[in-house]
Amino acid sequence: MPGRQELHSEEIPARPALLRRYVLFSLGSTTADFAFGAVFVTVLLARGIDPLQLGTLLAASAVFGLAAEAPSGALGDRYGHRRLLASGLVVWGTGFVLFGWADGVPVTLLGTVLWAVGFHLHSGALTALVVNRMGTRDRAVRVARVVRWGQIGSRFGGVLGGVTVMLGGTWLSGDALILVAGAMLVALGLAVPLSFPASPGRPGVSVGALVRESVTTLAGRRFAPLVVLVVGLTVVKAVLVMSWQPLVTARYGDDVRINGMVLLVMTFALALGAVCSRFLGHRHPHLWGSACVIATGVPLFLVAWDLLPPVVGLILAEFLLGMSQALFVVWEHLMYSDAARNALFSTMSFVALAVLSMTHVLFGWVWDGHGLETAMTVVLVVSAVAAAATVPLAFAFPESRRFFDPGGGAGRGAPGDSEGSDVRE
Repeated sequence: MPGRQELHSEEIPARPALLRRYVLFSLGSTTADFAFGAVFVTVLLARGIDPLQLGTLLAASAVFGLAAEAPSGALGDRYGHRRLLASGLVVWGTGFVLFGWADGVPVTLLGTVLWAVGFHLHSGALTALVVNRMGTRDRAVRVARVVRWGQIGSRFGGVLGGVTVMLGGTWLSGDALILVAGAMLVALGLAVPLSFPASPGRPGVSVGALVRESVTTLAGRRFAPLVVLVVGLTVVKAVLVMSWQPLVTARYGDDVRINGMVLLVMTFALALGAVCSRFLGHRHPHLWGSACVIATGVPLFLVAWDLLPPVVGLILAEFLLGMSQALFVVWEHLMYSDAARNALFSTMSFVALAVLSMTHVLFGWVWDGHGLETAMTVVLVVSAVAAAATVPLAFAFPESRRFFDPGGGAGRGAPGDSEGSDVRE
């Protein structure tokens, strides 16, 4: 077919180069994201934003983020992942630039909305762009390895973002750091067409049909264990994010420099966990993923009840979370078909965002009424139950343990599936 010949023409970059660019783009975008995340609240408060306005801005970003996440994957599958990746990075970076340049609420709000929309447009597109280039030979091994490398790049991007703020903050204000992060994202977006081969879309299918298809697919038996595991993973991650600063402050005081150092070490532990996930392999993600999610909650429980020093427990939890996230992302990309990969990823991300919102409400309600220790315990139990349920569900539905195979398994014959491979590890 002509389309297949064009897809695998000699104009495609060298295979190792494609993998390197995948890791570098993961590293660069996460570096910018972490640099922004480290200072944006401080910048807003310095501009005189009151708590109500701050909450409104964050709520707006969440609403627009959810609205963009739902159809974003379908847009990538419909019009091509390279277009979506480039557009998302440029919109995301433009939001950061406006945010850093703004001196009033209206422009800050516009920057916040563009930040949320651009981030959710780009999410999943980079991995889909690279994974869909792989053929049938040793596909599961290749997908697992490539996705793992993307996770490693992202985690070390977080480390680099923290170091950038620590060093760059000596000479640049928070506003300037955000401007630089935005310019970096825009540059990455403009470099996408020069760095990655064109990706075919599905011009004969509407975006609405792709969204409905992905929702129906994830609601089926085959994806039930994966959906349940994302609930457990999202909940334990929310506990870690919401509790680490109060725990550190209660033990070591309110010196923000200590918070910065702890965050840097935690981020490095997260990256190390992603690296070490390779030792668990990809053949039994329902077992290893569930075990790692449950294990992530153990040090957090011990820290909550003063049975483990906070820094030690938080570092252990971050390491195990890094393993859990890497294992989950590998599993989901081994399950998704090439034709609907981005749409399925976005639908799963939407589920995670909805779970995260409900977890925040539950955690805050229990914390307010019964204390931080009880809140952590209750929500960690929810996470452990969901993660543990993954195992019996995986055995009850054997199809959930069969990976997508474009050459002759689940999803055979789906539009857009490719037979060749442009990625080698």
